[in-house]
Amino acid sequence: IPNILCVSGQEDYDRLRPLSYQNTNVVLICFDVMSPTSYENVAAKWYPEVNHFCRGVPLVLIGCKTDLRKDKEQLRKLKASKQEPITYTQGEAACQQIHAEVYLECSAKCRENIEKVFKEATTIALSAMKKAKRQKKRTVCSVL
Repeated sequence: IPNILCVSGQEDYDRLRPLSYQNTNVVLICFDVMSPTSYENVAAKWYPEVNHFCRGVPLVLIGCKTDLRKDKEQLRKLKASKQEPITYTQGEAACQQIHAEVYLECSAKCRENIEKVFKEATTIALSAMKKAKRQKKRTVCSVL
């Protein structure tokens, strides 16, 4: 059974977070579609960290808070700072850039695609676990 663990992105936890990565079967990297900074951190912060501590572990990229793309107040705030919401196409581009298995979007507030995110993550984790188990069986120990 795969373990699901949520780790904080706060800088206070930068030194502790790597301890959580041991025995990881799948990594979900999430960003806020209404925050260009959050999106930029996928490639600038999260991918390098995850790639360092979880090399070879499959990644799933998730764009969150998609309901806010239609929120007039949120759109006004972004426009005031000369920014725009992150599009689905931009999410797919980031997915390719970080070599993630899949890009998904969801809204917890509206309960859109939440189940799909967890089903996909579980499927990918179980597949990775089976692959690791097969590779472990093939390992041969030779003593010369």
